[in-house]
Amino acid sequence: MSALISPDYTSLILRVAVGAAMVAHGLPKVKGGWGKQSGDWVATMGVPAAAARLVTLLEFFGGIFLIVGLLVPVVAAFFAIQFAAIILMKSSKMKAGFMGAGGKPGFELDFVYLVLSVAILLIGSGAFSLDALLGIL
Repeated sequence: MSALISPDYTSLILRVAVGAAMVAHGLPKVKGGWGKQSGDWVATMGVPAAAARLVTLLEFFGGIFLIVGLLVPVVAAFFAIQFAAIILMKSSKMKAGFMGAGGKPGFELDFVYLVLSVAILLIGSGAFSLDALLGIL
């Protein structure tokens, strides 16, 4: 069976959607001091505050890179690692289940972002990307 649409369009749709969501998620952290508040929060769970700052950089700049299609497999791999770590942290440190209940957060959305990141990694940058234009990756 052939694909309904070209993988190039699929990649573009996934990259722009996930990239825009990540920029929207990272922008308030950038404006609020490059993840300081997030860093303070994760430090209470034994995670180094520097990790939150790195996540802020990844969400903001990685999101932009996904939108324009630059270094897509690398950025998608980092997002997959990030969301796998978030799921691990939520399930172990916060005792969260897949779906939030009883005032505890769930990790269903993090799981969706993990799967989307892996899909982008597997599909690649596509023809409508800076990677393709520059002949990299």
